[in-house]
Amino acid sequence: MKDFPVIRLNKAIQEAMSHVVSIGIADGIKDGLDPYIYMIDTEGGPVSTVAQIDEIPAILNSQYKHKVSVSVAYMQILWIICDIALNNNDVMAIENQIEEMIPEEREQFYKELRVDTRETIYLRTLLDKTEVFQRSAQKADLVETIASKKLSEEEMDRVYSLDSESNTEIRADSMYVYGMAFCLLHEFSHHSLGHDISKDGSVEEEIEADQAAFWSMYSDLDDNEKLTAMYGILCSLVSLLFINEKLIDDGIHPLPVERIFDYYELIKDENPKYAGLLCHLFYIWAVVTRDNDMPKLHLPYNEMVYIIKEHLIEIEHRNNNI
Repeated sequence: MKDFPVIRLNKAIQEAMSHVVSIGIADGIKDGLDPYIYMIDTEGGPVSTVAQIDEIPAILNSQYKHKVSVSVAYMQILWIICDIALNNNDVMAIENQIEEMIPEEREQFYKELRVDTRETIYLRTLLDKTEVFQRSAQKADLVETIASKKLSEEEMDRVYSLDSESNTEIRADSMYVYGMAFCLLHEFSHHSLGHDISKDGSVEEEIEADQAAFWSMYSDLDDNEKLTAMYGILCSLVSLLFINEKLIDDGIHPLPVERIFDYYELIKDENPKYAGLLCHLFYIWAVVTRDNDMPKLHLPYNEMVYIIKEHLIEIEHRNNNI
């Protein structure tokens, strides 16, 4: 079985993480943090764990005392979530663009769409929201498969075909890289914050690690990188719902829905598109989980996202007997 194709972006993740200096990775390495990121679940899944930081046994005579491991199956899932998010984000963008056109501009726009180019073919697919949603649902089914089982060769070939089929590949790569950087910086933060890795963590420690990773990325990245990074962080947090479809409290991490909205609240006023991105990803999650009670879109995204939030929290609380 060949490895997941997302591995091609590992070097880019390391480069992105090098831009986040305030989290103190260099000092952590001096203090015993192995700079190498170890890969697990490489050959077809399923996801055993998303990412973790472990003690390195003394018997190995390593110069380091902690190492970070990450599931490549999860990494592939996150890339697909980013690709879905960008397709749906492009739908919102083209709708807004058309609405702002004067009649003459709109007529010229539709005339130019009749000429086949890579861009116009993609734009025509965006105008068919049913097709976009169906493709998103198909990709989400693949996410569910990767999360739950070892892929067959045919299923792995389907994963490899996503790159060539995607019209958002380069931008999905960038969003994914920063989403994955957030995930890994979270684990590195457990070391830099002095958490006791030898025992199970606490909700408080997980919140501290989230905050360290988020604020370091927020403060260290410039405007363009920051925008991409914020999209990536939201995708990273939402992707965990696809790993934990029933929104079960593991007793260690913050509750999944509240965890997403903790960071959405911090950045929502900077870009109205964040609300739309969350709404579309939540709808894809509803398809995967067969949630037929998901509220229908009938209000602006910045209002709908809170209606959906209450629905998800109700599910979360019900499934955890809260």
